[in-house]
Amino acid sequence: MDTIESGLQDLSEIRSMMERATKFLSLSGLSGVSAGIIALAGAWLANGAIGGTWGRIPPGSEGGAGAPVTFLVCDALGVLVLALAASTWFSVRMARRQGLPLWGPTTAYMLGALFIPLAAGGAFCGVLMTSGMYALLPSAMLVFYGLALLGAGNFTFSEVRYLGAIDALLGITAGFRPELGLILWAGGFGLLHIVYGVLLYAKHGQ
Repeated sequence: MDTIESGLQDLSEIRSMMERATKFLSLSGLSGVSAGIIALAGAWLANGAIGGTWGRIPPGSEGGAGAPVTFLVCDALGVLVLALAASTWFSVRMARRQGLPLWGPTTAYMLGALFIPLAAGGAFCGVLMTSGMYALLPSAMLVFYGLALLGAGNFTFSEVRYLGAIDALLGITAGFRPELGLILWAGGFGLLHIVYGVLLYAKHGQ
């Protein structure tokens, strides 16, 4: 019996070592919570900019009667930068506490899987803006972000893939129902991130 238990313990340790070598495990649940809070704040600002109706972003520019497009773009970019900064800070802190390497081949693969779809999504959003199709921006952001998480999830906790799949579905819904774009954006980038962060924190700890 002792031999069997010892063998099982050895297998568990080997599995843990392999997971550490192939997975980015420094992703903190607090990263998701902070990103969600930042996104909700950004959605609140955007809602105020379009009249406080949580409705569709109307076509137009700062010189016309439509939404202040430049402000909305800066708002979205600000959410992205602040969320990435908060995620990086929590990940660095977690890696130092657990003695895990922050950078390595796995980190590079994860970042590549994450940022390639994000870059493509940013370019596509630029196409939508130049075409005046502002109402589809929330849909495009959610879909490409969801695809980015689906790819990055192969190199970190599996919960990331679930978050990506739900965000992509919300983005598709926003494409069919653009009048719900901002609400779905707030749900995907805000509420879902908070729920995901809490679940990740409860399951994997800090």
